[in-house]
Amino acid sequence: MESRINYTINILTKPVENKLLLCSELNDIILSVKLNAVLDCQMFPNEMATSYELNFSFAKDYLSSFGEFNLNYNNRIERELCCTSQLIAIEIINTKYEGLIRNIFIESKALELLLCLVKCDSSLLDKCNSCKFLNKPYEKEKIYKARDILLQDLVHPPIIPELAKLVGINQCYLKKGFKDLFNTTIFAFVQEQRIARATHLLRQTSHSISEISDMVGFSNPSNFTNSYKSMTGLLPSQIRNN
Repeated sequence: MESRINYTINILTKPVENKLLLCSELNDIILSVKLNAVLDCQMFPNEMATSYELNFSFAKDYLSSFGEFNLNYNNRIERELCCTSQLIAIEIINTKYEGLIRNIFIESKALELLLCLVKCDSSLLDKCNSCKFLNKPYEKEKIYKARDILLQDLVHPPIIPELAKLVGINQCYLKKGFKDLFNTTIFAFVQEQRIARATHLLRQTSHSISEISDMVGFSNPSNFTNSYKSMTGLLPSQIRNN
């Protein structure tokens, strides 16, 4: 008997954008999950710095046993990873089950991921009034308040679940609202502000690069230097010397 769901879990060497991808092959539906270890929801342990790609192959005959499958097989479908999808993917990666139990567990979680994608179909989201929450001034104000909280403590900013509780909003709405208002993710915003503050300190103070790294919230000078170079194209020492 052929497998109903086949899967692979690959560790990637470079950061990726968190995405769910769905496409069709001859007899199978392929669901691919790309997951960056640096998540907006920050649900990975701090020491985990890798990214992952999870691939699931669903037999079309198997999916048809549940009833009509409404996604268009002919199109490639791409969605952002919502908080729920991130949690499911992390459960798969971190599972300690082995053998038969592991396969049953991963099959059930793969179906959950597929369900998330179906529920997030764009044709449904476009008609969903709740997705227009930013039209309400008091909801928009929560997003601005979240930004202000982050700016108050760039060294130890609250993680997404904590920030959502502080401003009284759903985690996914917080992420979506922040991206819509500021055209960046919460994680990227914090990093950008850290680099901006570091640039000021490099130019206006005599603190060492190691001290500045600590002052703006990086875990060590090496991470600071790499992030600074990635975002500005220059090394911190080049800013200091200029």
